[in-house]
Amino acid sequence: MREPLERDSEIAHIRGALDAATRGEGRVVVIEGRAGIGKTRLVRECRELAKERGFGRLQAVGDALESAMAWGVVRQMVERSVSRYSGEIREKILAGPSGAALKALDGAALDPSEAELARTLHSLWWVAVDLSSTRPLLITVDDAHWADHSSLQFLVYLSRRIADLPIALVVATRPPADNSGPLAQLSVSADRLLPRPLTAEAIGALVGGHPEVVNALHAATGGNPFLSGVLVDELAALGLPLDEASTAEKVGTLGPSTVFRATLGRLPSHAVALAGAVAVLGTHADPWQAAELAEVDDLPAAVEALAAANVLVTGEHLEFVHPVVREAVLSGLGPIARASLHARAAKALWEAHATVDRVAAHLVHAPKGTLPNAAEVLRKAASTLLSGGDARTAAAHLARAVDEKPDDAGLRAELGRALLRTGDAVNAHRHLKAAAQGLPDAELVAAAASATAALEGPAAAIAELTEAIAARPDGESRLHLEARLAVFRSFLPDQRRTASAHLSAYAGLAGSTPDERTLLGLLAQMGRYEVWPHDEVAATATRALANGAYLDDATGSTDAMVAWLVALLALMAADGVDIARHEIERARLKVRTHGSPIEFAMVTNAMLFLNWRCGDMPAVEAGAESALAAVAHEDPVSEVISLRATSTHFAVYAALERGDVAAASAFATAFDSAHAGARQTMPMIWLHEVRALIALAEGDARRALFEAYRQRDAMHQVHVDPPTIPWRAPAARAALLLGQHELGLELATEQLEIARRWGAATEVGAALRLLAHADPRSRLELLTESASVLETSPARLELARSLVDLGEALRVARRRSDAREPLHRAIDLAAACGSAVQRTRAVEALEALGDRPRRQVVLGAEALTASERRVADLAATGRANREIAQELFVTPKTVENHLGRIYTKLGIAGRRDLARVLA
Repeated sequence: MREPLERDSEIAHIRGALDAATRGEGRVVVIEGRAGIGKTRLVRECRELAKERGFGRLQAVGDALESAMAWGVVRQMVERSVSRYSGEIREKILAGPSGAALKALDGAALDPSEAELARTLHSLWWVAVDLSSTRPLLITVDDAHWADHSSLQFLVYLSRRIADLPIALVVATRPPADNSGPLAQLSVSADRLLPRPLTAEAIGALVGGHPEVVNALHAATGGNPFLSGVLVDELAALGLPLDEASTAEKVGTLGPSTVFRATLGRLPSHAVALAGAVAVLGTHADPWQAAELAEVDDLPAAVEALAAANVLVTGEHLEFVHPVVREAVLSGLGPIARASLHARAAKALWEAHATVDRVAAHLVHAPKGTLPNAAEVLRKAASTLLSGGDARTAAAHLARAVDEKPDDAGLRAELGRALLRTGDAVNAHRHLKAAAQGLPDAELVAAAASATAALEGPAAAIAELTEAIAARPDGESRLHLEARLAVFRSFLPDQRRTASAHLSAYAGLAGSTPDERTLLGLLAQMGRYEVWPHDEVAATATRALANGAYLDDATGSTDAMVAWLVALLALMAADGVDIARHEIERARLKVRTHGSPIEFAMVTNAMLFLNWRCGDMPAVEAGAESALAAVAHEDPVSEVISLRATSTHFAVYAALERGDVAAASAFATAFDSAHAGARQTMPMIWLHEVRALIALAEGDARRALFEAYRQRDAMHQVHVDPPTIPWRAPAARAALLLGQHELGLELATEQLEIARRWGAATEVGAALRLLAHADPRSRLELLTESASVLETSPARLELARSLVDLGEALRVARRRSDAREPLHRAIDLAAACGSAVQRTRAVEALEALGDRPRRQVVLGAEALTASERRVADLAATGRANREIAQELFVTPKTVENHLGRIYTKLGIAGRRDLARVLA
């Protein structure tokens, strides 16, 4: 195949992308240009080059009609790769990645939630990973401007995670209509190619002829390759030779639209009718179905005429030679003829038991009343679209369904919810309110309040719900509204006291329904923030979690997962680690088998808090790195920013315990750089604490006090003061370093008062240790009490800190024999917790006593980082790289790189020796 003219630069970029993919460095190429500029030709060239290099190849073509069918382009890619085979080979293919893709798409249609969409995208990403595991993979999508929204979201998802995969993704599209949406997002990570119009010289080389004719063709088409070919065909049909200068005068009168009309005008009526039917049916139209739709008796003759006129290309399916031709055919039909063909297509497809999304794609363009069950067909198709994340098209389907059955309140409610997901709160509110009048359903009232919140803010939604609650008797429907009201109040700092009084009325709930669990979860969070007795908060959180039922409630909703997470954090903050560990393990197994990166990060954040609470710093470090990696490519919505903030918080803790202040600072700086100007969330407030800790580690007490006060001010604005993430602790330490002893004593005393009010042994023990630093006269007594209290706490690292301080205080008090026991115990605890800083402090204190404790030598498994150790442990159990990658939500190549470093550090040849070395 001859290379296209004047496309050397574009082909060089494509070659480079394929070469990079061969090396395992994924690339994205977007070919962008107007119709006919040669995008398809470049895609074909790319496929040929990939074939020469031994790539696996998936391809799809966007279609205007199929843009209303969720996952249409993805299905096309997968089904094309399957359709060529039959029998055992086909069964084998379906048992592999291709079958997994189809299973993921079929499963997605069952649950139209955003969380399910995220899981489907991740499942499809794994299909791409698997398909590229044995040889490089090329994925091409032509006419992507007509691709369905769901498939485009997958292309964006893949493009963000392609860097270390042997995949080249090549997408050809017309320029996006605006700078938003998946196509615009795709361009961000892509090598963007913009094919320019051909020069007159290239047109001459392409078509030949007299220079004046060539110049006229170039002027008439603007150097568009496809349109140049169309005009040349028309000149030939008119008997005008290209090599005669006089032909140039005729070229100017032949615009492309004139040519298309002339081409169709010369065809017999049955051929024109067939072209119209094919245009309406869309890409890959079945010939017999098109003939039936067009009422054409002699199909072969009509097809032959269209092929001879260069309108269609023939094969198993009928396709237009170019989308521009199809668009011309459609515009020539007129609106009434098009609607009539769509109506007949919808009826024929329904009678043939076609899928509802394919029938609905025609129904939306057909007259009202085309099918007696049109509303139900459109409703089902809309549900599938919602599962694919295409709320806009789903809303259009539902609006059309409401036209069919305007008195169906349930339909109107579904339309309102879909509009809410598109951001059209005005129309969503109108339809939801109307539906609520027809169906006195509490869920509809709550959904209408959500629209009100989007339009006028949470305060307006609170007023609306308060009025609705007052008009309802007690019962489950009222409780549902109460739960929704509590959620809205949780967004507003000035509503916190009202929310607290409101939620307190539900402290006695058993947690036997989703609404009861929501209220109890919010109540537990409130109790943690407002420093209620920790045992009450733990009991409330335990009832909210309901032995896994709250987690089951959260399935399908990111917001509900956030509610589950905050209830779990409240339980762990109250030292309820045993119940929390069971809950987290259940969630981890659930996410591992069927989860998204965001859900993985949420569960990992819960595990981070648990491991930090118990003092397992290597697990904290590995978990923080895993969570940050999992959401690195997610859109920075508030939930994702909060997850990154929490993971950053714990990553800093772990780095500081290793004594790596530079790494701690780098984590905090990376977060600040990525999220400058983001709307403040609770986890972002807590980051001031670790910034203060970093400043203390760097010896900058003044900056530490400044950061601690920033946390204090942010907390006071939202009326919270939990002792579990204290601002007073770093502030007191900074004040003491600055010589402000009275301030330090005041802050430490306040911290102990709050900790005692909370009552958890972890906070009380830590606060006693803080006060010991501020009150030298009572230091020994306070540290002795701190260590004693912490013995009853799950916080082993906090105990190690207090034991080091106690040993030091005993040494200074010349009680040398008494000092040795707590220091030796501290060394053991610090080593078990993975805290190099505390172990070093204890060792140095013992050396000051004249002892020579064994220095820790970093050898073998101890030389591995926390992340490496996690991978090594999984590999040692016999897990394959793919299984490890799936569990940790990373790519197999990341696991491979980890194992390479692990083998080098351990001095072994491969995984067969891992179990022995790690034992």
